[in-house]
Amino acid sequence: MNKISVNTIIEVCIVVFCMVIAFLIFRNLNMETFFKPDSTPVTAAQIAAAPQVNYAGKAAGNDIPRLSGIEEFKNMVGRDCATIEATEVIPTGIYGLKSWVDPYEIRKRRTRNGRLVSTGQRAPDATDDAIVATEYYQEYYLVRLSDQTYILAQFSDAYRDRIAGGESVTLPIGVKKTTAGEARKYLENICGEYGADNTFVLYMIDDEWQKAHENTFFVIKLGISIAAFFLLSIIMLLIFYKVQKRQ
Repeated sequence: MNKISVNTIIEVCIVVFCMVIAFLIFRNLNMETFFKPDSTPVTAAQIAAAPQVNYAGKAAGNDIPRLSGIEEFKNMVGRDCATIEATEVIPTGIYGLKSWVDPYEIRKRRTRNGRLVSTGQRAPDATDDAIVATEYYQEYYLVRLSDQTYILAQFSDAYRDRIAGGESVTLPIGVKKTTAGEARKYLENICGEYGADNTFVLYMIDDEWQKAHENTFFVIKLGISIAAFFLLSIIMLLIFYKVQKRQ
């Protein structure tokens, strides 16, 4: 293999490596670290006064019930709200389709003239593929309660990062939801391992706020990832050319 072809292969490897790094930045960059939803705590009195409002994902006031055991979670009904003082969160590697995402919209394809057309296919309700889940899915977590039992929950990854960093975090208000049938199959093994019920999930996401900011967050993350790709590529290629010149 001659010198020119070896250099070309190394250049391609550098570019591919930088693309992988850029993708990881896009996937793991949590915009809620920088753009936070309204953190004004919601009280039990506010919920009682307007029970028809969806409070999932809102900051929990001091009088919002704290779940201490799995039985308390099982006893939640209807519009009951609760939160968790979380010190341990276990990622399941299973992702559920975000509730505001149209499962047919994300399966559209682009024609030769650039138009998006429907394929008539429906995106799955759940996946265990982290790459597929990058933009349209939300991970399920197992949260340890104070009695050492675990329940399923969904909330912003920003909370997961804080808990992983050793913080004791008051999670946002959650409501009890039935886990999608497809997700239950994926979750069966890990929930069985931790003694958790895969039938229900404590849902702690503010759908309205997330939907309103989704496109903005996507554009910002994409811009940062592209900038990181070009910057890293230029630096690594310059280093490579400098080393080559010395040889």
